[in-house]
Amino acid sequence: MLEVVIGIAGTAKNTGKTTTTAAILDELRHRGIPILLTSIGYDGENLDNITGLPKPRLKVTSGDIIATAEKCVATTTAKLKILDKTDINTPLGKVLITQVLSPGLIVTAGPNKSTDVRLLRDLMHKNGPGVTIFDGALSRIAPMAETDGIILATGAARNTNIPTLSIETEILWRICSIPYTEERSKLTEKSIDCVTLFDSNFAKIASSRHSSLLTVQETKELFQNFNDSEGHLVIPGITTENALQTLYQLFINSKQRLFLNFGDPIKLLTASNLASFYRQLEDLSTAGIFIGVLRRVPLLAVTVNPFYPEYRFESKTYVPNYIDFRNLEISVKRKIAVPVYNVERHGASKLVDIILAHAYRFEAPGTIYFD
Repeated sequence: MLEVVIGIAGTAKNTGKTTTTAAILDELRHRGIPILLTSIGYDGENLDNITGLPKPRLKVTSGDIIATAEKCVATTTAKLKILDKTDINTPLGKVLITQVLSPGLIVTAGPNKSTDVRLLRDLMHKNGPGVTIFDGALSRIAPMAETDGIILATGAARNTNIPTLSIETEILWRICSIPYTEERSKLTEKSIDCVTLFDSNFAKIASSRHSSLLTVQETKELFQNFNDSEGHLVIPGITTENALQTLYQLFINSKQRLFLNFGDPIKLLTASNLASFYRQLEDLSTAGIFIGVLRRVPLLAVTVNPFYPEYRFESKTYVPNYIDFRNLEISVKRKIAVPVYNVERHGASKLVDIILAHAYRFEAPGTIYFD
């Protein structure tokens, strides 16, 4: 049996994330593939708390494994059996791992830190093989670095300007497609958890106390004693445009080479202005800086949704509206090299094919295989 952990992230409210998740769940059940479901943060409200328009809730069926916070268990219409009470805290109580005994609608609330996502992933893994889904949003996407790949849900609710939306989706795809660093094996074996600069022989030159590189001063201090012909900078966490601009200034006219190694691409997606941030990465490349990641989390597919809530001033309410779906689909497809779907039109069969293509063999804890 195979296992895979997938993140499904919406770029904004009403871009079709829940619809995408529901369609994937239905297709997995149709194929008889076990489901393990949770979310990063809170999701599952009946009505959008801004527009007041109805939002789809997730239907669960017998056998599904659901991880959600204690207070959410009381609101579900499904009958649940508690399998495990974790030590993962949320504003709605500790996360419980449950099994669905009878169908119903569920509200999910899970961890919002990478360490807790990793812990919950491993705890759910103990319940057997299947497809584990972490449902979340672009605004809280950083913990999805713990998944094997992500599916992005975007659409008119993010931006009704199709060219602008397509370019943004392209930037998201390009960041997720940053290749492995050439020296990945040498660096990963060091278990680096803070910003660290190594020389050409991978001896440590300097390090920070933090996993992220945020300021101009921190960046300059790292390179105070850098005299080698080649350096390897590892940033496990996030970074800023100011820090990257400082690197650019240090190396644009330098004969020294720098390999810039990010922990994973997902944390880069937390930048406040992705377009500007990506232009800064491009500038670093022109300065001769080699950019790579220690762990890849690929963008597996994009779902597009033409719906958006339109505000009517005369009634001071939101009403459903749509942009041209065909133009949206074609425009996004031209910008990225991963599949693009509208699940309401296309279904989720091909999406599940893509998910299973990234699965690996499930090995229960303590299992020993003999040749």
